[in-house]
Amino acid sequence: MATTAIVSCRIFEDELTHLMKKEQEKKTRLFLIETEFIESIERKFNDESIVYEKIQSDQVEEKVSEPTDAQNTIILRLIEFSMEARPAEIKNAVYERIKPIQNVADGILVFYGLCGNVLGSIEGDLSLPDCPVRILRDEEGNVGDDCICISLGSRKKYLHILKTDGREGTYFLTPMQAAYWREIAYASMLTPDPNDDEMLKMVFEYSGYKNVGKIKTGLQYEKEFDEIVDDFSKRFNLKIIEYEGTSSMIEQSFEKFLKELDA
Repeated sequence: MATTAIVSCRIFEDELTHLMKKEQEKKTRLFLIETEFIESIERKFNDESIVYEKIQSDQVEEKVSEPTDAQNTIILRLIEFSMEARPAEIKNAVYERIKPIQNVADGILVFYGLCGNVLGSIEGDLSLPDCPVRILRDEEGNVGDDCICISLGSRKKYLHILKTDGREGTYFLTPMQAAYWREIAYASMLTPDPNDDEMLKMVFEYSGYKNVGKIKTGLQYEKEFDEIVDDFSKRFNLKIIEYEGTSSMIEQSFEKFLKELDA
């Protein structure tokens, strides 16, 4: 029986729910490490009848060692939103959450992109002989630049969009980013007051944003995605451009990692 740990930015709640729903069919035991911001993913797990046990961070070793009929165990640790504007904080947060789990897990998969290029060496920095650490990669083996790249499915597709539409001209929203756009605007240091729409509108105008990129991932856990993007577009006078997203990078990375641990 393998014990897999996932350390993830909470921006991937929907993709995690999708994966864990499929894992339920395999009788996988799921532990969710308790933090102050897991209410949203708990709601999604409960809506999808995903069985999990919420535990404290200091209970991980004890809980994993308990007898079980499950074929595999997954430990899930979410990290709060933190964006490219604070790369050093992202690196410290991710590294600090990985290290305590290394003596319990057979391997750790990191649901992050490069995030300002601070996580590019994480596999070499933290992998141990009996606990490899892996980060999300596309089919060509490229690490995702950020959560937008990951939601689009490949670095090639992301770069094409940036060349055609322009990164500076498009503010991207996935379903999770739409649901928490005010919190993310603050976390990414766009504004010191996420409730001041006039200030944020000025920031968008000054930064040259013309469009809001609506990334349709195909996952339906955030029910008000369409309405929120419509409101966001009108609120900040941005044209909506739709993009087909996918969870393929996450799904393929996860399946490949499980095979690696089973080898």
